Amino acid sequence: MRTFEHFPDVPKLACPICGTNEDSECILVGIDGTADGNNEQAQPVHTNCLRHLRYLKEKGIIYAVFQGARGET
Repeated sequence: MRTFEHFPDVPKLACPICGTNEDSECILVGIDGTADGNNEQAQPVHTNCLRHLRYLKEKGIIYAVFQGARGET
């Protein structure tokens, strides 16, 4: 998976996990239902935030776990 050194500098665009637009390494995650041929809209997600993800194997669900306020790491 390709990573990007900087989070996009776009107003109102935030990582869906931490809720910030901190300038740090990120990946792009495709947005379901937006594919048009080989093109797809994507949402940047901080690579550091991926450590909050857990996989509930029995249900096939990936979710984020936080302790404290959202965005607190």
